[in-house]
Amino acid sequence: MPHLAKKGFTLVELLVVIAVMAMLMGILLPSLAQARLQSKILAANIDLQQIGIALECYYDDYKKYPPTREDCQTGKVEDHLYQLPEELARGGYLPAANSGDVMATIMEDRFHRGHTYKYRSPGEVYKDRGVISKHIPARLWIPNNFPSASSIDENKGQKYPNDSERWQYLGHYSLFTKQSPVTWVVFSLGPGFDGADIQGKVGNRYPVSKELWYSTVEKRYPVSEKLWYVSKSHTGFLVRLRLKNGQQIGTFQKDY
Repeated sequence: MPHLAKKGFTLVELLVVIAVMAMLMGILLPSLAQARLQSKILAANIDLQQIGIALECYYDDYKKYPPTREDCQTGKVEDHLYQLPEELARGGYLPAANSGDVMATIMEDRFHRGHTYKYRSPGEVYKDRGVISKHIPARLWIPNNFPSASSIDENKGQKYPNDSERWQYLGHYSLFTKQSPVTWVVFSLGPGFDGADIQGKVGNRYPVSKELWYSTVEKRYPVSEKLWYVSKSHTGFLVRLRLKNGQQIGTFQKDY
């Protein structure tokens, strides 16, 4: 019986197979990466929802919201500035971190590991080594006519409470002559955070403007929607905030 030689793939055939596999990987990998990002964004928005529930439970018990943390030792926003309130961890509203940990709670920002999500609220504020200031309130920059309109233009918004407003600290209560349209805001730095970019855009007005939900800006963040997450650029804050009428809005309402 004659011997039959086994036929293998030719070099050309192997190259064709490799090229097809490479093409398929090029198609599938971006889709998988986008799916992972969307899953992470969804999880972060759910975390922010849980923090919002904790804040409302705290308010039900104490008739006020926890102080904002702006202690000089907390650093910049990419450090521990505006970290979640220790009061929520001590009261059992959120899971507490280990003793001695820089983070008060283990509610870690999924896009900024080693740091909690951020919290800002006009009113009481820790300014110096864990001491609540009796003279200077926490201020939150909010665009004019928010949420109907949103801007990061410094001349199209204001801080609440304003420097010109009468602010008085009486025991556990803060009195304002003009009520902030936003009660509190919690947020994630989101993917692709660039602190220098934010600083250049808005100083410390982030992240209320909707166009900053998943984009960036320092002192005026995060209320303006102009700083909220934008899927096209894959950058911006993930935000959840409570309006004074009790309604909660944020990036969780967006379809990414």
